[in-house]
Amino acid sequence: MRIGINLLYLLPGEVGGTETYAAGLLRGLAAVDPANEYVVFVNREASEWPLPAASAFRRFVCEVSGVHRVRRYAFEQFHLPTLADRHRLDLLHSLGYVAPILQRRPSVVTIPDLNFRAFGNRMGTLKQFALPIMVAQSARAAQAVVTLSDFSKREITGGLGVPAGKVFVTPLAPKPVAAEPDLDGMEERSRRFSPYILAFASASPNKNIGRLVEAFQAARKKHALPHKLLVVGHLSQELRTLLSASPDSVIGTGYLKEGSLQLALQRADLMVFPSTYEGFGLPILEAMAAGVPVACSDRASMPETAGDAALYFDPLSVEAMASRIGELALNRSLREQLKEKGARHVQRFSWEKTASATRSVYDRVIAAGDPDKKAPGPRTR
Repeated sequence: MRIGINLLYLLPGEVGGTETYAAGLLRGLAAVDPANEYVVFVNREASEWPLPAASAFRRFVCEVSGVHRVRRYAFEQFHLPTLADRHRLDLLHSLGYVAPILQRRPSVVTIPDLNFRAFGNRMGTLKQFALPIMVAQSARAAQAVVTLSDFSKREITGGLGVPAGKVFVTPLAPKPVAAEPDLDGMEERSRRFSPYILAFASASPNKNIGRLVEAFQAARKKHALPHKLLVVGHLSQELRTLLSASPDSVIGTGYLKEGSLQLALQRADLMVFPSTYEGFGLPILEAMAAGVPVACSDRASMPETAGDAALYFDPLSVEAMASRIGELALNRSLREQLKEKGARHVQRFSWEKTASATRSVYDRVIAAGDPDKKAPGPRTR
């Protein structure tokens, strides 16, 4: 088969989890599916984004910018179907919520979550009003919808009215450890910050960093914790202002390169993940893979991702969050127990498993269009 992978949304270093998903899925497909050919459609900004070295993967750079969302959507809807025909694709898989609605080729779309329903009023005007329509139409037009958790499957079937048998769950996996990490000064900085608690931030309001800072300060005061709070990731101006109010105890690192991020995570006493909404919550697994105990939200997909290997709290309760932070920061035995549980739990996830489940979706869609091709259907969970 010749399969197209639509990555027109991808802005390297800026789109967060969906970039991790794209890289991991392609790496997994290269490992488990050497027989098929993959044509990867990227925008100008991703023209040098690394693809698997396998000869089965070929890049096609489209003359469109991923930054200009309206132009990208227009290209995706009106030009990408023509490119799919030109490349004689057997199937096109769009990884970023939206797929060509008038696609003539078999289509699969990944919808990681319905975040626009959870906090759409905090998005820009275009995303707030256009994205829900485009996602819903993409889901209806595609032959299959891929998502990342049972929670997101329920959101999609309930919120978009997509039949459950059309939605397939392919959980994610942690990033591999960099062979030659670029530490970017983190070796010295991590020693200076230590001991610290680590959290991940972004401009999205669901990350709940405001309540986390309040809870951390409360726990620090109540228990005389020596820890600092290290907040990693892209920081909005609002977050910068918030963190600057506590310069001695709360540090925003901004975006970290992969090696620096891995080192910062490995040296944390614990990771707190207070998000109110996630389609999967990949940082939970990445902390467990790094041997770091996790305290996390009990909402959305988080219990599904963390299983019995995390300490949970209500993310809307500063008091509950502060209690868990203090409990885990002070209890070395509990931290060791969670490390052991996390190490076992994370073994359930791999990009090869993600790729195999995705490949099964492709087979199912192709077989449905050609009765002569028999393919076993993947679990719909």
